[in-house]
Amino acid sequence: MEGLCTQIFDAGLSQHMQRTAEVECFFACYHKAVADNQQRAAQIVADFESSRRQKVVKMKKITDDGLLEDHISICKEELNQLSETLMSLELELVEQLEDIIKDFDRNISEMVVGFIEYVQGIFAQFRDLENEHHEKQLEIALATLEKVAKNELEEEMPDDVLMLFVDKDTVTNAVSASHDTHLLKIDNREDELLTQINSWSSGLQKTINNEELIRNRKRISEIRSYLSYGKNQLEDMQFSENQQDAS
Repeated sequence: MEGLCTQIFDAGLSQHMQRTAEVECFFACYHKAVADNQQRAAQIVADFESSRRQKVVKMKKITDDGLLEDHISICKEELNQLSETLMSLELELVEQLEDIIKDFDRNISEMVVGFIEYVQGIFAQFRDLENEHHEKQLEIALATLEKVAKNELEEEMPDDVLMLFVDKDTVTNAVSASHDTHLLKIDNREDELLTQINSWSSGLQKTINNEELIRNRKRISEIRSYLSYGKNQLEDMQFSENQQDAS
């Protein structure tokens, strides 16, 4: 059993290293995809913002109401086009990240399933060893019972142990209880180990999906906020124009 424990430990350590490498690789790919997309979006916004500011300066100098209205309409349409471009970029990123996450989930799942199958095989060997031990222990116990009955013990036995050797049922029940306790400990340890690995896997996947959802919502909110900012500025110009006309 000590040898099997060592095998599980070595296998667990090896897979921990593999899982760690896989997780690091995933986050490197994830962050690079996000950074590349953000850089493209930032350049588009920077170019648009530079052009927008120049147009705003020119529009403030326009005195013809009709001409100003035309320029404002054009700027609004350009804002809408910018919004569509940024949303398309975000959708492109979402689809790219979905593929990355799916590949990661599959790789992690394969690792976890492989480790679970290996562990279950080892614990099956634990139970086989315990069953063999139980059979030998029962054989020795019954043989000892016979010696006690015939007063042929070669060594003295402690009183608390000797009192178990009353009859065959008592001996058998005591050995069986020990056997059941050992099997229960084996089952519990296996359940604990499998629960931990499954919880880690499901928890990691849930965290990644939640963080991606938060990132996506935040990005969409940023795009809408910028669009609202640009439109509010144009509406302020229209309002100022109407006030001048009214006066």
